[in-house]
Amino acid sequence: MTSSPEKVVASDLPAALGLGFDHLRRPIWVFDDVRKRKLYANRAALDLWGAATLDDLLARDFSDQSPAVRTRMEDIAARIEGGAAVEERWTFYPNGVPVAVNTTISRIALPGGGHAMLLEGVEVRAEVEQQRAIEALRHTSALVSLYDGDGFRIFGNPAALASYPGAGVRFAEIFANGDAGGALWSSALAGEPVEGAYRVITAHGERWHGLAALRTPDPVTGEPCILVNETDITEEVEAQSALAEARERAEAAMAARQDFLANMSHELRTPLTSILGFTDLLDASPLDGEQRRRLGRIRDAGAVLLETLNDVLDFAKLEAGGVNLEPSPFELRTMLNKAAGMFEAQALAKGLDLTLRVDPACPEWLEGDSERLRQVLVNFLGNAMKFTGAGSVTLSAACREGAGPGLARLELAVSDTGVGVPAAMLDTVFERFAQAGPDVSRKFGGTGLGLAISKEIVELMGGEIGVDSIAGQGARFWCVLDLPVAVAPERSEAEPVQASARSLNLLVADDNEANRELIGTLVRAMGHAVDVVADGFAAVEAASSGGYDLILMDVQMPRMDGLAATRVIRGLPGAVALTPIIALTANVLPDQIAFYRANGMDDHVGKPISPRDLLLKIALWSEGRAEPVPAERVMDGGQA
Repeated sequence: MTSSPEKVVASDLPAALGLGFDHLRRPIWVFDDVRKRKLYANRAALDLWGAATLDDLLARDFSDQSPAVRTRMEDIAARIEGGAAVEERWTFYPNGVPVAVNTTISRIALPGGGHAMLLEGVEVRAEVEQQRAIEALRHTSALVSLYDGDGFRIFGNPAALASYPGAGVRFAEIFANGDAGGALWSSALAGEPVEGAYRVITAHGERWHGLAALRTPDPVTGEPCILVNETDITEEVEAQSALAEARERAEAAMAARQDFLANMSHELRTPLTSILGFTDLLDASPLDGEQRRRLGRIRDAGAVLLETLNDVLDFAKLEAGGVNLEPSPFELRTMLNKAAGMFEAQALAKGLDLTLRVDPACPEWLEGDSERLRQVLVNFLGNAMKFTGAGSVTLSAACREGAGPGLARLELAVSDTGVGVPAAMLDTVFERFAQAGPDVSRKFGGTGLGLAISKEIVELMGGEIGVDSIAGQGARFWCVLDLPVAVAPERSEAEPVQASARSLNLLVADDNEANRELIGTLVRAMGHAVDVVADGFAAVEAASSGGYDLILMDVQMPRMDGLAATRVIRGLPGAVALTPIIALTANVLPDQIAFYRANGMDDHVGKPISPRDLLLKIALWSEGRAEPVPAERVMDGGQA
């Protein structure tokens, strides 16, 4: 019985195989790839491997192969199985130093059954730089392949062989989209640059590779070839995709929130129009003291509700980046007086000493958005009034050092002798909905948005905001801004706003009965004649008959909304199409107002309606429209 391959003694193997390689000068060795061990090596191979004896070499463990080497060996085994010889270049590290060997590999039968690889090598004395390049190519994680003119791979570094194992690999077939692969191959072969990110099918599954293909001559034959470099960028692509999805979700959430706020604004402002409007009408009628006191309670509650609504909308606009500063020259003391003047009655009622202090070093005129700056001070003063039961509230302005040329460093502060801010709240007092504890919230109320809005405004202006306080000893809220110094503009005598010189015929369209009654009452009190309708269809029908100097049009109405009615009126023949139309709407965001104007409306009055604002707008448009509406302004659009 013939001995099995495992039991063949190494020294007997050459004789058993009929080999006479011991005296050859080129390295010869036999490798069993199944068991990952050497079975034989001649003297030259022992020298190559740095082994003193054959037994020393055979005792070494060759089983720990990298994935790239295993793939390469499996490919060679498959190619020599049919009896063909394979020529390969291998780099070994027998003593930690790379040695390049050109090998011819063939298949031999072992005594007792089985097969092994017979390897015949010729050591290659490579130049130093060439050897370094070979080693870099061998160990890089980048996939480097060379394809012949027919698209077949003729070379691949270990990383490429591990990703696309086996023989007969074609360029076009590595792509998940075969049509795209064929088109890329045609472009590369034509000498056109091919570079980009593509989905490819590898031994590890479908991946994203950054791929660049370049036409180049084969260094051996000189025939046209395509050199391909690939880098796995799957994680990067997936991260970018996740980021894009998160951005889309955030944008959708922001749009949904804006829609919600717009709808809530409309739903709240519509009843507030009636509450505040009829309160003003009742206040002008004969009332006894108790009735007037109760009416004042209603007005105050409505004003608080409106202030809360404005705070929410202001914060939403600031957070979404929808607020643009409108800088212009302003007189500092005038702005401060206006801010403090809003709280004189409240200070008098509470017995508080309200004081304004302005440093003489402060410039008289500055450049900035005075309305937004006044809003910050009103929030500071409102907090001080709310949380101060006795003592004083002081608004101060001082000029600090450190400003650049042409600028003034202005510090604005509001100090009070109220309850102060607990130490634990000092770091969060400017955050949204933050208040100085639940007890304070229950006692004093408020949205907790005023200071958050102030912080957003000050930072939008490039300034700094802060608070100094000791609980129970008052608080000092301050902001510091660098503002350009301005000169007083030339004063022009402002023309006083007057009512229309003649009685007008007005059409009012509003689906809310209370609002129709209120607006009709206000307009008639101004000396004008009024017809009221409840929807857009009725507005179009009434307007088409002519005879109206001005139309006050609600936007959101049943059957036909105000925008659709406006577009129809603008398309009517004759002078009717030029009738001025003022939007009456609870939607007061800037983009909403711009949308109404683009759809043919001339102006807008926000709800709750201010009688003064309504008077101003009616007077402004009492002479009618001078020019027809440009066609591009009256565009298609849905209900806003």
